[in-house]
Amino acid sequence: MRATSRPDRLWLALRLPDLPAHALAIDLHHDAALAILEQRHVIWANAAAIARGVVQGMDASTAQLLSGCIHQERNLGHEHKLLAELSAQLYAFTPYIETYTSKQVPQSGLLLEISSCLMLFGGVHAFVEKVLQFFAAKNLILAIGLAHSAQAAWLLSFVHYDIHGNESKPVFVERLQQLPIQLLHDYPAQVDTLEKTGFITFGDIARQIAAQSISSIKKRFGQEFAKTLCDIFGIDQDFQQSSLFEKPVVMYKPQEFFNEEIQFEYPIHQIDQLQVPVEHLLQQLADFLRKRQWETHQIEWTLADIYHSKEVMAIYADTAQSHWQLFFDLTLIQLENRDLPFEVDTLTLSCRNIQPIQTHSQLLEFDSRRKHNSQAFTTTAAKLKARLGDACIYKLSYRDSYIPEESNQLIALNQPSNQKLPDRHLASLRPCWLFKSPIEIEVRKRGLYWRGYLTLLSGPERLQGNWWKAPSARDYFLAQRNDYVRLWVFRDLHKKQWFVQGIYG
Repeated sequence: MRATSRPDRLWLALRLPDLPAHALAIDLHHDAALAILEQRHVIWANAAAIARGVVQGMDASTAQLLSGCIHQERNLGHEHKLLAELSAQLYAFTPYIETYTSKQVPQSGLLLEISSCLMLFGGVHAFVEKVLQFFAAKNLILAIGLAHSAQAAWLLSFVHYDIHGNESKPVFVERLQQLPIQLLHDYPAQVDTLEKTGFITFGDIARQIAAQSISSIKKRFGQEFAKTLCDIFGIDQDFQQSSLFEKPVVMYKPQEFFNEEIQFEYPIHQIDQLQVPVEHLLQQLADFLRKRQWETHQIEWTLADIYHSKEVMAIYADTAQSHWQLFFDLTLIQLENRDLPFEVDTLTLSCRNIQPIQTHSQLLEFDSRRKHNSQAFTTTAAKLKARLGDACIYKLSYRDSYIPEESNQLIALNQPSNQKLPDRHLASLRPCWLFKSPIEIEVRKRGLYWRGYLTLLSGPERLQGNWWKAPSARDYFLAQRNDYVRLWVFRDLHKKQWFVQGIYG
């Protein structure tokens, strides 16, 4: 392996050993015994719990008996969100940021490639000091590792070495060789096999590679494991020498979002006075979206006064929009249904749920009226939902069931509906109007009576099933009332009663 004063690439690993606790806003210095669980096993414990014998991997019942600890469930969503927020803030230090999350152990953090940023910050030591100050200001416990590759830096974060700034690749490799192979947390099966073979440290693996080749590791332990070792030691997988070509580092792209506000010269106390600023902010949003070829389903308005009181109003559209007109109409509808809670000093428009504009293949259409009608329906439906509520606007979708009243369901307008009916429905007479629940028919001396006497015209068609819940067996008939209205009726063979199920058009 070639020796240089400094590797071409330099990675800084930022491991957050207490990330599960940070994500749940747990006080690390709490006097009571605290533990975080995942699948009923301890993945993190504070000092008080550890002092009473709680260890990682212990089942929840044993930990409770030992320490009487207070426990919470791990929240991976909050952990990922915290890592994303830290990545966005560390973008001020370097544009090369990767997230590392172990699948086997609760160890997560960030990997920064810093070689291109050192002159700006005055060298490695000054850069690391600024990063440490950044995390200290946030009260986040941090373990760091510096090395020539991302995997090597992550491993070296589990031991402490003073960073001077003049470390070379041979120095990093020498430090790596002293580490126990148990730190390869993501490869438990390979580590178990290596331990049984007599391997203890990474130095044992390095000597095996030097004596034979990396191909022997690849054959026995798999391509992925061999690739990880090559990254750790900085060697080429095919030629067993220092890598001639380094893989390009992926540049971090911070998540873009829209957030603009208008601060009024005098407080607004009438809804009508908000129309012009609402339109202005929405036009700015539309310009922001069009320039990036984006669209959105949701925007959020925040009304605030000089005393920092706030009211948030979310606006939704079934179809994603890149223009402002529909959101303007929906906003006005929402404003019509409420009074201003206070005199508004600031109006803020936020949009975070952004997606690329979806390209839809369309048939060549010479009649523009069809397209206009489709857009008009979408706009009308969105306005009705804004005025009446989501629960009032829906469409029907088929659901496979032998029980007719359970054979459809109400779904949102933007969801695809199932209109594929089984053959038994296509081959039988079915009414266009089914009652939500069957209505009982009165049995009189002259015959069946429901708003008039009924005459059975055809049938029966037997439908039975639902044996796993409440068994159902029905004989269905086409019936005609004395006013010539045709009905779909059935006799429940279990209840010995007659019901009307629906009306034919």
